[in-house]
Amino acid sequence: MARNLEVKKRGNKKRRQKAVYLIIAEGRNKTETLYLTNFQDQSKSFIIRFVKAGSNTDVESLYKTMVAKWKELGLDANEGDKGFIVIDMDNDKQKAEKIATLINKNSNDAISFVVSNPTFEIWFLLHFKYTTKFYKDGNAVIDDLKKYIPSYDKNVDVFQICECSLSDAIENSKKIEAFFSSSGWPSVECNPRTDAGRLVKMLMDNSQ
Repeated sequence: MARNLEVKKRGNKKRRQKAVYLIIAEGRNKTETLYLTNFQDQSKSFIIRFVKAGSNTDVESLYKTMVAKWKELGLDANEGDKGFIVIDMDNDKQKAEKIATLINKNSNDAISFVVSNPTFEIWFLLHFKYTTKFYKDGNAVIDDLKKYIPSYDKNVDVFQICECSLSDAIENSKKIEAFFSSSGWPSVECNPRTDAGRLVKMLMDNSQ
């Protein structure tokens, strides 16, 4: 009798206590992963898992890798699982078009794209000021950011420096979205702009 009960117990699918948030980013630097790792320590409701991008970090490869890892881990949107593809547009029209195509192609609503133009550093800059200044590339953003974080480097975690201004950054990112509301997104016409504020707000809200 005990053996039969054990089999029945094993057959029951138990709901996980924490949702899994998969995050994949371009492999050129650790900026995004270093920053986003900090939200793991604050969370009681989710686990962040970073997906290795490998040598191919074009947007289509990142998407395919994310979808494959989602299936491999058996993740389920109904369990609260989510996937985030963090990508820089680099003020590149062709790249923007590829991102837009993949967004339309994606059939899993739990997987979303977190796009920044030109680069993710725009999110850090918004902790210190609201701006609609055009940036020709990521280096131009970093030059501006170093006025506020002189020691900034692509492989340095700046979370503690920015943490006290998170609410300001979120509001500034919303203002930029409103400023470019008449332009399509993702698009090089929106420069600067970033979806990082939406991701961070969601992480903060779900950490409770």
